[in-house]
Parts: sequence; structure tokens; C-alpha cells
Amino acid sequence: MLETSISPGQWEPWSARPELMPKSVAAPPYWTVSSTGGPSCHGGWDLDWHHITPGSWYRVAVTARPSGLDRVRDSVHAELIWWDKRGKRANWAHLHFEQAENGLLKFAHEMRAPADAVYATLRLMLRWTDRGEVVWCEPHLRAVDPPGPRKLTAAIATGEFPGESVEKNVAFARQLIARAADAGAQVVCLPECVTTWRTKGLPNEGARPIPGPESDALCEEATRRKIDVVGSIYELNGRLIHNTGLYIDADRGIIGKYRKVHLAVGERWKGVTPGSEFPVFQTRYGKVGMLICYDSVMGEGHRILAEKGAEVLFMPIMGDPRAVGDPALENWRQIMRVRSMDNHVWFVVCQNVGKWGLITRPDGQIVAEVDPATGIATAELDLNFRFESWIGSDFQNRTWGERRPDLYGELAGEGE
Repeated sequence: MLETSISPGQWEPWSARPELMPKSVAAPPYWTVSSTGGPSCHGGWDLDWHHITPGSWYRVAVTARPSGLDRVRDSVHAELIWWDKRGKRANWAHLHFEQAENGLLKFAHEMRAPADAVYATLRLMLRWTDRGEVVWCEPHLRAVDPPGPRKLTAAIATGEFPGESVEKNVAFARQLIARAADAGAQVVCLPECVTTWRTKGLPNEGARPIPGPESDALCEEATRRKIDVVGSIYELNGRLIHNTGLYIDADRGIIGKYRKVHLAVGERWKGVTPGSEFPVFQTRYGKVGMLICYDSVMGEGHRILAEKGAEVLFMPIMGDPRAVGDPALENWRQIMRVRSMDNHVWFVVCQNVGKWGLITRPDGQIVAEVDPATGIATAELDLNFRFESWIGSDFQNRTWGERRPDLYGELAGEGE
């Protein structure tokens, strides 16, 4: 196995086209790339490590200090490339941007060396700019242990809520939690607004503080059944009412709250107040996010949560306004599949009436659908799941490595 190597074995300047070649100066442990003033330079350094062990896992990391750049995240980039004995790419990956502090950027990635790989290249770039420079330093490639399994069994649990009172709905929700636990689930997603679904009256009449007796009852059932619980209820927050999602840990109680950002028009007419954040919760299984019903129509929430690191999105939902007419169910399936695939997340979606509900894999494949007879669906979620692209890397790596967020400011300016 390769020992930690602060300096690579050899290096040389790189550019895809001579016309785009920047100025490159090597003074190990520093490799500097500077713009020549020409438009859209694109190049840098190739740092090579030989004597790798095919099939072993490695971590590559490097630090960068940029200066004089207009779009730092766009212009400073690093990739890891594996080569076979014919000099062809065996595989490759973008390095993930990890953090920025004291003017430094840190990039890293862990990856298995392909079976036919004979050496690795860390490509350090300055790209698409006519000004500025970046100083790369502290590159290293080292062997690491393979990632351990990261799996959880998730369930959807839904059905015909009695709707006679908040108390009876809470009792029914507890039954659903018990059924999911009996089915072997470690996390269960309940429907939307479980305490008030089918009850009469305005949301404020059924809204309750959180924590309060209703959320306490769900926490109690989660603890008793040793299962984490996700769902939403109308929350009384002083003078305000929110449609609030909860992540309940079986041991710690409520560890996450999400207030629905995109309200259905009926909620707005009835005085519900939207939230303004998309939080990600660190659970014992991994990072999760929540969305609620009409959030499904707006793709930004899914993308924000996934970019923050959420691996699983849970969504209680009553319905989708785009899923109507004869193709309603198929349209609904396609919406959820695309949201899952575009953001490379597991998606656990639970609908109120007990007929629809599904779990999708990060490649958009449906792995479980609710059984209308029982209102239950379960699936094992492998949080290490990746799917390859035809050109190498994998789509999770490409999703985050090829975005250009510096150019997306127009989205934030809508309506101004």
C-alpha cells in the first residue's frame, strides 16, 4: 500500500489547448498557475503518483490559495485521473470542495483505484479566466480503508386517518409507527399534517405547540418501538401557524424541524405562514433533509438540501397539482424519480390517502411502492450507492463537480 506522500513523484504543465495555456511555475511544495491575460485560460499542473495498488482505496487532497479572481469556485478546480498501461483513462473524478478559511480552499476525494490502473494524476487547474492566479500546495495521495456499509431500512406508513379529532389522529399515527417497526423499518415517514388530516376547521384550530402533548406522543411511540419517525403537523408558534416537519430520533426525541417553505394556495388563504430555511439534519444513519407537499413543485429546495449534503429526502405529501387526469399516477412517479435522479438522493415520499407512496434510488429507480392494502412500503437504502456515467466518474461526483454556482445569481434575483 502507498504510504502518505506529500510530494508527487513527477509533474508537468498541462493544458487541453496550447492557446489556453496559463503560466505555470513549480517550486515544490508549491505549484503556481497564473493567467497570461488572454481570454479563458484553462490549464495548470499534472502531478503524478506511480506504484499504486489497483483495487485499493485512496484519499487525495490539496490546498489552494487563489488571488485576483472574479469567480473563485468557477476558476479553481482539481481532478484525480487514473491511467492504465496503455496511457488511457481508467477512471477519474472531481475533487470535492471541502472548506474555505484564511483565504485557503481545500479539495479532497476518496476513490477506489480501478483494477487496470497503473498510476494516478492530480490535475490542478486555473480555468476560464483572463486574470488572477492560484497557488496549489500540500498535495498528497494516501491509502485509506474502504468505506464501511451505510445502510438503513426506511418505510412509508399511511392510511385512512379517522379525522374525528386531533387526539384520534395522533392515536392512528402511533399505530402506523408500530406497523412500520413491525415491518423491520429503522426510519418511517408518515403523511402530511397527521394530527389534523381529515379534521374539520381551520389549521389554527388543530395547530399545536412543538414540543407539546401531540409531538410528545409521537416521540414516545418512536422510543417505545425503537424507530426514527418523520412527519408533519400544524405547529402553533405564538401568533403564527406553520406546516412543520419533524425528524424524531428514537433515543433523543426531536432533532430536526422544517417549516414548509412553499405553501399550497389553500394554506396561504387560511393564514399559514411559510418557513424560510432548508435545514439538513445529522442522524445516526446519515444526513437527511425534509420537504413537504407543494415543495415538490419547486426544484430549488431539493437542490439546496442535496448541495448541503443530504443523502435522503423525506417528503410527506397530500398530492401534486401536476398529477391529474388519466396519467396522474404515472406523472406523479416521474416527478419523484426526476427529483431523486437530478439531485442524486434517496427520496422517501408518503402520501396521505394510502394509495400512493414510493421510495426512489439516486438513479431515479423506484425500489418500493406503498401497498394500498396495508399502507406500508419498506426498502433498504444503501447510502454508499453510486451510479457511473458513460464517460467515467459517477453521477454524484459529476453533479456537484460540474455545477457553476457563481453563475446562478439570476435565480436569487427573480422578482426584483
